[in-house]
Amino acid sequence: MNLPKQVEIVEVSPRDGLQMLPNFVPTADKIKLIEMAKSAGFRRIEAVSFVSPKAVPPMADAGGILAAIGDDENIDEVALALNEKGYKRAIEAKVDWICYVMAATETMSLKNANTTIADGLAMTKNCIADAHEKGIKVRASIAVTWICPYEGEVPKERILEITKELSEAGADEIAFNDTVGKATPNDVFELCFKAKEMFPEQQFAGHFHDTNFTALANIYAAMTAGWNVFDSSAGGLGGCPFSPGASGNVATEKVVWMMEKMNIATGIDAEKLKTTSEFAKQIEAKAKTN
Repeated sequence: MNLPKQVEIVEVSPRDGLQMLPNFVPTADKIKLIEMAKSAGFRRIEAVSFVSPKAVPPMADAGGILAAIGDDENIDEVALALNEKGYKRAIEAKVDWICYVMAATETMSLKNANTTIADGLAMTKNCIADAHEKGIKVRASIAVTWICPYEGEVPKERILEITKELSEAGADEIAFNDTVGKATPNDVFELCFKAKEMFPEQQFAGHFHDTNFTALANIYAAMTAGWNVFDSSAGGLGGCPFSPGASGNVATEKVVWMMEKMNIATGIDAEKLKTTSEFAKQIEAKAKTN
């Protein structure tokens, strides 16, 4: 089996993990979570999103968080954006990476960013060009890659067509997102293998939710297809506010455990990760009771 010797795990709990919580998480707790993730060994952390505070209130303090954590050379800070206003704010904040999200179905695109697929693709290309002018890397992230909560199964051909355009536009990384956590390992392998075969020089990343407890199996399937970058969230926190039924992201501690047992290096300190995950769960519990 052609598995990688090392993988990169992108910690997304400070952003994706907290955005679904019913009450606002204090900025100090968000900063502490980021600092703990840094201490555990993560080198890329999705820290904030620049989205409408009316639509996603927990992310209203994005600017303050980035100002507080500063420009740390030891990590790459990632900010998510869904539109031009958002990615320009991210550029102004001088983040290391922008994760620009577009959706693969018309209904999800409308729900998530109030746009069409075509407009979302055009805006992603604009983001890539504008960010590269400022020396910022861009992950072009495709939501509902396999299954859409509104339209069902997404044609693989559509994903590959979108991937082709994003790759030709110069995306530093393209992420396939199992937004609702309903993808199966065989479908994951088939699409990931085909994408890697068609675009061998492109860096890819997998973002899997664990709704049906297949996230680890899907990560394994993507690894066998040649992928080696994966998102996860400490404590399994997270979900998409515009995707009915989407549960938490795959728990980082589960991913690291699996990798260690398979002798695949992650660079993550398991004990410090355990403490980070415990704190993430404390944040979640407090936000749900306040």
